[in-house]
Amino acid sequence: MKVRAATLLVVMLLTVLVLALMMFSAVSTFDGHSLVALVVVVVVAAAGGIAFSWKRYYRR
Repeated sequence: MKVRAATLLVVMLLTVLVLALMMFSAVSTFDGHSLVALVVVVVVAAAGGIAFSWKRYYRR
């Protein structure tokens, strides 16, 4: 079970890294509203993933 949690953590970190690399050049063309919307979506998605993982792997 700990291997699954560690694998999930690694995948989540790699996803954030890839997203950051892909968005690095695109952020310069965003206006303030687009950037705020992107941050909100990423934070909500991360919170949902953490909540799902917490309920699934650490409910005991």
